[in-house]
Amino acid sequence: MKNPVEIKNLYKSYPRRGLHLLSKPEDKTVLHNVTMQVAEREIVGLVGESGCGKTTLAKVLLGLESYQAGSVKVNGLELKDLSKAGFKKLRRQVQVVFQDPYSSLDPRQTVRQILCEPWDIHNMHLDPAEREKLLCALLRSVGLDPLYLDRWPHEFSGGQRQRIAIARALALEPQLLVADEPVSALDVSVQAQILNLLKDISRTRALSMLFISHDFAVARFLCDRIAVMYRGQILESAPTEQLLLNPQHPYTEALLSAVPMPDPHMQKVRQPIPLKYQPKRTQSPCPYAPRCQYYQAAQCGRSAAETEISAGHFCACVRLPFQKEKSSYAIQ
Repeated sequence: MKNPVEIKNLYKSYPRRGLHLLSKPEDKTVLHNVTMQVAEREIVGLVGESGCGKTTLAKVLLGLESYQAGSVKVNGLELKDLSKAGFKKLRRQVQVVFQDPYSSLDPRQTVRQILCEPWDIHNMHLDPAEREKLLCALLRSVGLDPLYLDRWPHEFSGGQRQRIAIARALALEPQLLVADEPVSALDVSVQAQILNLLKDISRTRALSMLFISHDFAVARFLCDRIAVMYRGQILESAPTEQLLLNPQHPYTEALLSAVPMPDPHMQKVRQPIPLKYQPKRTQSPCPYAPRCQYYQAAQCGRSAAETEISAGHFCACVRLPFQKEKSSYAIQ
């Protein structure tokens, strides 16, 4: 079975000019040696703090950004080798749902025009009767009434707009859906509705999905597997429950420590792990070393290759096994 997405040793950098006007630009590495896969009908969550490179990885996967080294294959096709025509064919297989439902829809187009635009670009469903039938079915599949077809985006709430954006992404019947924090701009009650919708869509349409999020609770509900990213590197990846119950990287444990845990008896207040920056550790090959609470110069001065701890559970840390027992910050 071929994986829809295969990324190996991916490097991506941006040129960055120094403070002096005459200084030479230097490359700022955004993605460093990223390797990951998305299997058929699998939802993979990509979790990490702001600025770690999650959205850049999504843009590379969508062909919106180039990359300097490594391999990015979608359905067996290397993105670097694709021509302009090849990319156009690939767009039918890979679609995206953006974070902000207010800016992702053209305010000058009706819902009908928004949903028909992908078909017009790819010359699909040219028969008016067939197109009308498909439009109605498409809106019903995301929980909206076909009567909304001739309305404008400003007439809808944020949740309804995101449903329209999802419908637009599904119009071409893609095999892979990239969802870049699709619920972070919505109210909590609406978030649950959109997450349920995405889960139903992945089952009924046999979609693979790369789901980008900050929220472990959201990722736990939706994703089959979670990858944790820090400063452009994936430090740990595992099946969802295994990662949350038995985190093996100190950064994953630190993230989980910040998740509030309700205690009805108030017997114990959960304190997040403090992350203090230590400049003297910046020479370590581990990107997390300057903030790691378990840092040891003798061990952490070595480069850590990604190691498979158990079936499907990978971690890049020289101190493995990091946790001999369950972490006290695991989410039960």
